[in-house]
Amino acid sequence: MKPVFIIMGVSGSGKTAVGKLLAEELSIPFYDADEFHSDTNIRKMATGIPLEDEDRYPWLGTLAEEIDGWSETGAVLACSALKEEYRKILQQNSAVQWVVLNGSFELIETRLKERSGHYMGFEMLRSQFKDLELPEYGIHLDITPGPKDLVGEILKHTVGPKHSEFGIVGLGVMGRNLAKNILNKGISLSVYNRADGDELSVVSDFISEVDTPLVQGFTEYRAFVKSLQTPRKILLMIPAGPLVDSVMYKLQPNLKNHDIIIDGGNSHFKHSNRRFEYCKQLGVDFIGLGISGGAEGALNGPSLMAGGSVDAYNKVQPILSAIAAKDDNDKACLSLVGPRGAGHFVKMVHNGIEYAEMQLLTEVYALLKDDYKSEQIADILSHWNQTELSGYLLGITTEILKVKDGDDYLLDKILDKASNKGTGGWSSKAAIDLGSPANLMSNALFARYLSNMKHTRKELDFDRLKSSAIIELKALQDAYQFARLINHYQGFQLMRSASEAYDWHLDLAEIARTWTEGCIIKSELMKMLSKRFSEDPFIWTQPELISELHKKEAAMKSVVVAATEKSIALPCMNAALQFWFGLTTGDSAANLIQAQRDYFGGHTYRRIDSEDNHTTNWKNNG
Repeated sequence: MKPVFIIMGVSGSGKTAVGKLLAEELSIPFYDADEFHSDTNIRKMATGIPLEDEDRYPWLGTLAEEIDGWSETGAVLACSALKEEYRKILQQNSAVQWVVLNGSFELIETRLKERSGHYMGFEMLRSQFKDLELPEYGIHLDITPGPKDLVGEILKHTVGPKHSEFGIVGLGVMGRNLAKNILNKGISLSVYNRADGDELSVVSDFISEVDTPLVQGFTEYRAFVKSLQTPRKILLMIPAGPLVDSVMYKLQPNLKNHDIIIDGGNSHFKHSNRRFEYCKQLGVDFIGLGISGGAEGALNGPSLMAGGSVDAYNKVQPILSAIAAKDDNDKACLSLVGPRGAGHFVKMVHNGIEYAEMQLLTEVYALLKDDYKSEQIADILSHWNQTELSGYLLGITTEILKVKDGDDYLLDKILDKASNKGTGGWSSKAAIDLGSPANLMSNALFARYLSNMKHTRKELDFDRLKSSAIIELKALQDAYQFARLINHYQGFQLMRSASEAYDWHLDLAEIARTWTEGCIIKSELMKMLSKRFSEDPFIWTQPELISELHKKEAAMKSVVVAATEKSIALPCMNAALQFWFGLTTGDSAANLIQAQRDYFGGHTYRRIDSEDNHTTNWKNNG
């Protein structure tokens, strides 16, 4: 496969002149995209009528087909490609390399007025500038120099020793898919993977699979680092833990000042704090990057949470923005959430919320599976997914419930032992360290631990009298939303506590926006939270929240009571209800705990009628 250069820009930017010279220098064919327009399109443009999307799509489809053929030998194509959605159609072939010609309206208008014999009049220029969406990738050139100088700049990027714009270490499932995502955006990439044992041919297999001149593969660190443009931007997609330090140590001798190491694994935020300071001493920048969305998100657009310096982030932002998922306003689901390890902390809390969301759906399933078949439960949840409950996890649960293995449902054949990779425990530990009552995520974690006591559970399993208690579907729907609201607000409160403790200045609304697409916990609720936190950043004082929870309290009570009669464990739903009771009780019984602490440890207490600390000799005051 050979590169197909697409020279893009508005009319009058010099696409044709630059394209022809470049094709001559490289001895490859030149094509003008305008020549592939239909007669109808040409007549429209000649009379000054701007083309609509329905006019352009057949034209773009034709060009995409031609590019597939041109990639056998290489080619240069001059094409306006003003919008990103147009470029995506042409970018389907990974041989495409973009060259973006930029110039001021005044300069290009002057050029158009001087041009004759072309159906595109300068009157349409303003419309083109209005439509222009500049890509965050490709080679960007100012058109002020002449075409020969511009071709020289292009050749610097494309001939001789090639230097990639970005590097990835680790070609596991996530690393491979992120690499493909980057290449699909026309960004040049160097990849590294060790070549031993089962991974002997990982790099060569990947290079063969993607089959594009945009990628270089390496199995040796020094050559890998030298292949990158400076400042080098290297994303580590390797398992969290000591291996990250080991790889950083091996990369270190080859790095220069202001090169950027990005840890994209699920590292603990305190380790990211340490690595940030270590890299700072070396003159190297470090970014801890939380990545959510799984393998599918990595390929098609993940949610990205960065922690590090503003300067380092600004250098990698264009590439990260290009590969990230896009929200409803077409803004990248990417944010610099804070300094040092803030990105990994936010991703950790994301996973804690995710643990509880998964457990809540498991509890819904537990409440329904004795009375409904899997297909019926899928129909119920599918209906929920058309409401405000809509979300990624709910959607995939409906799909899981429908899958058959022979005549049986596959779900019924899966062993009921749930695994975890540590982030759920970290988030619960962080809640404890920060004194933030996130009991849903901790109960979800303990439920997984309990599920692994399979042998003990089987030994202690006994028949109970069947209860006639009925689970009303509408009540269950309301109870599920009640618990989800508690879970999400607990997660955001945990981040708020960390922000205050570590002076991170986390923007909760922006974090919620970043989670509206691309990630595992994306949902309609997350979109609502983004809006709600932008209006009121305080968590438990929002009247809309308190009102909604109050209205759904009765439903949650009825579900918990029915589940108790049926002997069905609801660790997260029950935790949500208990938290709500505690949150809405003005005068609790915690005064007894303080009295007990003072009795056996002299820890003192405060009276309701005094700001001072007091202690009592309880033994002699009876």
